[in-house]
Amino acid sequence: MSMTRFTAVILMASMLTGCASWGSRWPSFANRDGDPRKNLKNPSKLDLDYAKWQEQLGNMTVARERYQRVLRDEPQSVEALLGLARMDQLAVRMTEAEQGFRKALKNSPNDPLVLDALGQFYAAQEKWPQAIDVLKQGLQVAPKDDMIRFHLAVATAKSGDLATAKSHFINSVGEAEAEYNLGLILHDQGNLELAEQHFIQATVKKPTLEQAQYWLNEIRIEKETKNLLAGTSRQQRPEMAAPAGALPSSTRMNVAEVTEQRISPNDVLGIQQTAAQQPHSAPQTGVALATNSLPASSRSANVYNPFATGTALPTINGNLTPQQLEQLRNQR
Repeated sequence: MSMTRFTAVILMASMLTGCASWGSRWPSFANRDGDPRKNLKNPSKLDLDYAKWQEQLGNMTVARERYQRVLRDEPQSVEALLGLARMDQLAVRMTEAEQGFRKALKNSPNDPLVLDALGQFYAAQEKWPQAIDVLKQGLQVAPKDDMIRFHLAVATAKSGDLATAKSHFINSVGEAEAEYNLGLILHDQGNLELAEQHFIQATVKKPTLEQAQYWLNEIRIEKETKNLLAGTSRQQRPEMAAPAGALPSSTRMNVAEVTEQRISPNDVLGIQQTAAQQPHSAPQTGVALATNSLPASSRSANVYNPFATGTALPTINGNLTPQQLEQLRNQR
């Protein structure tokens, strides 16, 4: 056996005999903990932060799973209860959402965060009395919380109490901003005139408030557009439907012109001859039939009136009696 092979055999033997000692120092995958959360000091906080992050990203399924995992570890977690309630609200499960907000309020009845969340829940459904009541409770608990006061101002303004809302807006965001927010709410409600006044006041009180000037210009454009559309609709109002057998308005004769067109006996004789020669002639282009203006007993499918202009005239037939001819002569 060569020295090289001998050395390889020695190394292999030493490896086999040293497995036990190596195993004591090398970590076994089979014995490793499968839940890395157990190695964290506060795994619920990590899950809660991750759930909020996923909620902001719009990954509601993942966010719900993490909120639920937090509640398994901490059943009284107010933030997890509020998170799940928001998930139900976004999923339009309003009964479950309200129960979730109420459960959080039961766990923390004086928590301004919970009161603000429940107030916004009612405001989102336009339940203004409930929203205002809960937000007032939140403001009593945290009188210096400008966010709760702002949400109370919005709910109060949308309920119609602009004076009280303005006071809350001023105390939370300032005078010019109060006018601006009132203008936005009134604009959303379709009250352009009053919204314009508030935007004007906002620009007067703070000329640098560019948002107010922007919406002021938008309102003026909307008003001008409405006025133009109203004028156009008046100018282009369609005419009433013409009666059957009437000519278009461009070729229609007025009543005075029609009554002045008398039919002389010579005209009658000429028409009689034409009707006798062509008893089934069709109407000329642009001339309407007037058979619907006659009584049913005197209508004929082949009657043709070359003088019809939308106003009923005597219909000429090829078989007039002497009495009818005499009546026509007396009309001169």
